[in-house]
Amino acid sequence: MYSEFDIHAYLVSYQDMAFFEHEAEVAVDQLNEMLHYIHSLAAEDDTLETLEEVVRRTLFDWIENPELLDLDSDEMYTYIEEQLADARQQENDEHE
Repeated sequence: MYSEFDIHAYLVSYQDMAFFEHEAEVAVDQLNEMLHYIHSLAAEDDTLETLEEVVRRTLFDWIENPELLDLDSDEMYTYIEEQLADARQQENDEHE
């Protein structure tokens, strides 16, 4: 369950985001904020695999889509809500 999920294992540093060059600090702050949203939005019945899938998707999207730097906090929160809903649905579909 989500109690096994340790957000600290996924938090990024400036060195991790160096490829964003001049926007690396912003990228670090925003990505870590999104990772905290995953933790705060986790439901009691979320599996570790579901939460890790959302982290994976978020990290991949963040690297592949630099325009995500333009999101504000509300948009990042909504993005994570949508990713969690999609990952939960995918997990439900796999178990049917």
